[in-house]
Amino acid sequence: MTQAVQIELLTGLHHLAPVLATWHHDEWGHLYAADVWNRATAHREFEAMAEPGSSDRTWVAFDGDSRQVEAVLGSVSLVASDDLPGFEHLTPWLASMFVAPIARGRGVAAALTDALLRGAGADGHDVVHLFTSGQEQFWADRGWNVLATVDTEGHPATVMTRSTHPPAKSRLT
Repeated sequence: MTQAVQIELLTGLHHLAPVLATWHHDEWGHLYAADVWNRATAHREFEAMAEPGSSDRTWVAFDGDSRQVEAVLGSVSLVASDDLPGFEHLTPWLASMFVAPIARGRGVAAALTDALLRGAGADGHDVVHLFTSGQEQFWADRGWNVLATVDTEGHPATVMTRSTHPPAKSRLT
């Protein structure tokens, strides 16, 4: 992994749906009821997001210019709903941020988050939400604020929110 990280929408990259579905379900499947979200559901969602014009979108990080499975470093999705009971009224959601263990510490998560926030802002959204179980400090360190704490499928989770607009730079007088 010596090349620059490239971020691209999943659109047209159907061959990545199986690996993304497996990664994401293995990481977060325990937070959802199996009849709400399972590996097959995840696969269908990624297939749909690979279609042009999908309202839900996924950004994929690649190591260099290859768009093959072995070059995928991670991904993140912007979805209208993240299927969290009691929070159906909030939209949109940063969902399923995943960076392959070998790529962690390279700024991949920051690059994916920046792309997602730019995309949400371009869509006219001022705020994006997420929920996390165990990574609250990671997100807080990146400007996300706690909105609520919840229990999902027996696991504690935190709902967080962040503006899509870059923070204002302080002016020295």
